[in-house]
Amino acid sequence: MITRNTDGGNAFHQIARELAETADARAGAGDHRIAKTTAELGLLYLELAAHAPAGEHGVKAWEAAEEARDSLKHGTAVDAATTARARLHLGLDALDRPAAPAQD
Repeated sequence: MITRNTDGGNAFHQIARELAETADARAGAGDHRIAKTTAELGLLYLELAAHAPAGEHGVKAWEAAEEARDSLKHGTAVDAATTARARLHLGLDALDRPAAPAQD
């Protein structure tokens, strides 16, 4: 699911960078609502990079993030609810993971 890109990061990092550029451009054009939603989506992709999706909820998080990104690409309304749904599933994915053993 996650692939390395040419700068040594992963695909989620690259997507976050692209979303940051889009958010900056939208903010510069005065479209602050879309800029904010785009920035929040970029932050979600950084979370996906830090905590790669693993289980059923992780897959749902990734799918919702991609749905929101596709909406942005096609010029349709970016739904903040889709981004929030992705965050929720990512959080649930983290809860489903076994706890790391305690360090002495």
